[in-house]
Amino acid sequence: MKLNRNMDHGQMARAFYEHALEKEQLAAVFNDLMDVRQIMQNNPDLGRFFNNRAIEKANKEQVLADFTKEFTELTKSFIHTIYEYRMMEELNHIVNEFEKIYDHHNRTVVAKVITAVPLTKDQRDRLSAVFAEKMKAKKVIFNEIVEPEVLGGVIIETEDQVFDGSLRFNLEQLKKQIF
Repeated sequence: MKLNRNMDHGQMARAFYEHALEKEQLAAVFNDLMDVRQIMQNNPDLGRFFNNRAIEKANKEQVLADFTKEFTELTKSFIHTIYEYRMMEELNHIVNEFEKIYDHHNRTVVAKVITAVPLTKDQRDRLSAVFAEKMKAKKVIFNEIVEPEVLGGVIIETEDQVFDGSLRFNLEQLKKQIF
């Protein structure tokens, strides 16, 4: 794997993705990185800790060893490289880019679903099946949000598309036609 300090988040994520794929450790690395994200979210000052020059290197390296102890050697090596490049504050961004690449290659679509009331399991399953077919995806992951001002229907937002079938949107469109 060839990483350098001048790479952006996406390039680093892609290089690590391809390396994990080549080493046939993609699923394990993906699981490690989802854990990394959780740890970083639970400890929002961790990135700054690693980049703080006032903290002794030995202390940082002990925390880094504890942080990565459960991960594959491949993930440990990657995170250590990010640490050496003093980019630990950027680690979440790199993980997010890795996840996008992973999802794209596995034809997984992550979408935000906004409804006026919570979906039932049956509604969620049917919506997921229809949306997976529309997006030509193997798998759909919905992050559900309830917003009563939607009134009814559903809004589905992916990274680059919005499908608005809400009653509020339809009423606004009708209002534009009338006036």
